[in-house]
Amino acid sequence: MPASTTPQSTSSRFVFGFEATTADAGPLHRFVTASLARELGILLSLSVMFPFLIHILPVPDDARLGPKLLPMFYAPLLAALVGRTRSALLVALAAPWLNWALTTHPAPRTGIVMMIQLVVFVFALRALLAGGHLRWLLAAPAYFACLVVGALVTGIFPALIGGRPALAWAIQGVTTALPGIAILVLINWVVVRSYPSGPGSDGPRTA
Repeated sequence: MPASTTPQSTSSRFVFGFEATTADAGPLHRFVTASLARELGILLSLSVMFPFLIHILPVPDDARLGPKLLPMFYAPLLAALVGRTRSALLVALAAPWLNWALTTHPAPRTGIVMMIQLVVFVFALRALLAGGHLRWLLAAPAYFACLVVGALVTGIFPALIGGRPALAWAIQGVTTALPGIAILVLINWVVVRSYPSGPGSDGPRTA
């Protein structure tokens, strides 16, 4: 029988309601596709739903659960782990402003810092995935990486954090966000367990 002439396609499966592939699919001229639109719709909805649900929890007004639980990071984390880097980056860029438009949170200055952190978080996570080690734990060092870059940016532009010292801001960001970091690691572990790759089933493939 002659060999098939059908072009080789990237393997895919549906994870958390959107298509996950072992690599970001399609050339540049297919940047906007129905699949991408569907993914962005789901991911952006999640990026609004998670913070909203956390902010309506019955806690004291000064609890500030957002900085503690890091809900804005959940959707980009899911997309980046299953190899949808393009979608993860678009959500990282849009999520702070979509939340601000719908809920007035975060404030614009905070939104700039959050957007930078989310983009760095996605890039750091994808770079760490390429290393192939301790994939269930990678959300933690990726978050620390985005916090370091955030400290560098706020050190150059202190007005973004109200003139506070950048180092103190970063240290507080770690201590306050410990519960959120634990949640990110838990999501990381669940995705790696739910979306094995390759014969060894060692978690999401790198893009």
